[in-house]
Amino acid sequence: MAHERLSPYLRRALDAARARALQIHADELAREHLVERLFADDDSALHAAVLDAFADPEGMAVESLALSPGILVVGAGEATLFSTLAVEAVTRARRIAVERGADAIAPREVLYGAVASLTQDARAALVEAGLREELAAGESTSRTSSIVESGHLFHAFSNDARRLLVLAAREASRAEEPSISPARLVLAALQTDRDLGAACGLTSHRARLLLDGRTVDATPAPVRELVVDPTLTAFLESLPEGAGSIDVALQLLLEPQHELAQILLRQKVGADRLRAARSVFSDPH
Repeated sequence: MAHERLSPYLRRALDAARARALQIHADELAREHLVERLFADDDSALHAAVLDAFADPEGMAVESLALSPGILVVGAGEATLFSTLAVEAVTRARRIAVERGADAIAPREVLYGAVASLTQDARAALVEAGLREELAAGESTSRTSSIVESGHLFHAFSNDARRLLVLAAREASRAEEPSISPARLVLAALQTDRDLGAACGLTSHRARLLLDGRTVDATPAPVRELVVDPTLTAFLESLPEGAGSIDVALQLLLEPQHELAQILLRQKVGADRLRAARSVFSDPH
């Protein structure tokens, strides 16, 4: 991507956006990733301009994150990330469901997919407490699953499994953890399906005691190449020479119906205010 025309700060922000896209397991680098990083950076001129307008840059960053390509649980005022091993866990859950011929992914598959992604000592503690790992595959059938093992990761999740994800996100947020971890998925599976504990040999209460202090997954996101969304390339090419964070917001407002522009407009951060702020606030060098 040719972005030598941009300010040094905005070039660094693009690197931060790329890291963010990897962190949320996106397949492409998009405008939303860049805008989220600009709102979230309390050193950016855009962050300062939003504060000066008595608006909420942190909340605007969350809204931008919720719109970003990636794997997230989006709720009211929140967008919760999945840890690296949690993505591995839900991918495994899908594989388990396919192998047993199911047409939907249930809490049981999520439970066993997540157990396999726990640390060795955490997994051993659950097994010692009664978890029956041999039941991971469930009852197989002779039919072929209709689940597609590509595309949207959660398209085949049952309603109960979707509620499980929301619960795991809520608990991770409540504990101020950076992401949903495999341990959070285990606990949410046992809470969502009350019969699951008896079936697998482990109660929700017992699992919570055993996983206390083990609910954070700090595994870094794998480094990989990201496709750049052509819309982002065109957007960067439309920016003026030496463009900074406020120029990004002004360019967004040229498309007032776009969801990113609406984030600014809902909080009364319009073009006139941003132009005035550009003469007062500057991005770090």
